Amino acid sequence: MDLQRRIEAVAKAAAQFPWLGDLSPAAIAQWIELELGDLLKSPELHRYGAKHCSVRPLTPILHVVSGNTPHAALQSLVRALLVGAENWIKLPSAGLEQVEEFVRALPEYMHPELERELRSGWLETAEAVVVFGSDETIAEFSRKILPSQRFIAHGHKISFGLLRGNCDQDLAEKIARDIFAFDQLGCLSPQFLYLAGDSIAFARELAQHFARRPFEKVSLSATRAAAPTLRGFREEWKFRAATEPGVYLWESRESLAWTVVHDPVTLPSKNPLHGTIFVKPMPADLESALRPFRHNISTIGLHPLDRESVNLAINLGAQRICELGQMQNPPTSWHQDGQPTLANLVRYIDVEGFQPAAQHWPLGLSLR
Repeated sequence: MDLQRRIEAVAKAAAQFPWLGDLSPAAIAQWIELELGDLLKSPELHRYGAKHCSVRPLTPILHVVSGNTPHAALQSLVRALLVGAENWIKLPSAGLEQVEEFVRALPEYMHPELERELRSGWLETAEAVVVFGSDETIAEFSRKILPSQRFIAHGHKISFGLLRGNCDQDLAEKIARDIFAFDQLGCLSPQFLYLAGDSIAFARELAQHFARRPFEKVSLSATRAAAPTLRGFREEWKFRAATEPGVYLWESRESLAWTVVHDPVTLPSKNPLHGTIFVKPMPADLESALRPFRHNISTIGLHPLDRESVNLAINLGAQRICELGQMQNPPTSWHQDGQPTLANLVRYIDVEGFQPAAQHWPLGLSLR
């Protein structure tokens, strides 16, 4: 199937899932152009510097996805569909309803194979293996990958915000959007905020905004399974607030919708997620403090977004930098975990010394 038909099929299916971002045909075409130029448009040889080049999809591609959010699973599938790969998806044991809905919206000939248990032979025969999960899951699969296979691992990540200034209503709502999307379970969800300024006042004002903010019933019901953990977390930090200087806790009174903790300790604190955010004073040398976590940093949200804050985020090891309020809305062309997302799923064939004017090269000749 040609590229344009794949683009149109993906765009049509993605239209039912606006939280996937802009996957219109025009946006997809621009994304492909940015990563692969004309190489994906046809199997022809394309001029590539002093040589010629063609690409072929790595196929089949095995996707091992987690149950945290459907977002990552669908992003991975979309990328592989666009390059023209055959797809096998190992779903979590409970399944992912949104993935199954997306597949039903595709033409049948583009359907991936879906299984809740890893099918025999999949791992050994896939040309590329994409794994989402804990660092333990990543390590388990990495031990089984062959040198000939492309292994793309998306393990544990942390995201957070860097802020200067006061907490007005507009900023508080931007922070809320970043925290509460996907019940704070994605790798782009902020877990803590570093504030240059009065961090206690900022945390108090943020909590006051959350107290006035309506919460959807869906988001509240999503916390039920985590309720014991959240209650235990609150009790622990209430005790710490009563015994440790600089520790404060604010919470939603009649639900587990949100918890704001002010913690003067610089290092990341264990966060149960589901609407829990730490506010911390920004130390003079944040780079040194976060160095042990550098390789786990994903997205840093900034307020304000200026040269000073961008430079700090880069030095901290950020792989994506954006304004607060946009942490959960990466553009289609973002480099997840610092890597190209389409170019990682193809193999390149370089042809040197080929002279198109002097030789006949049949259109669409397979170079496999």
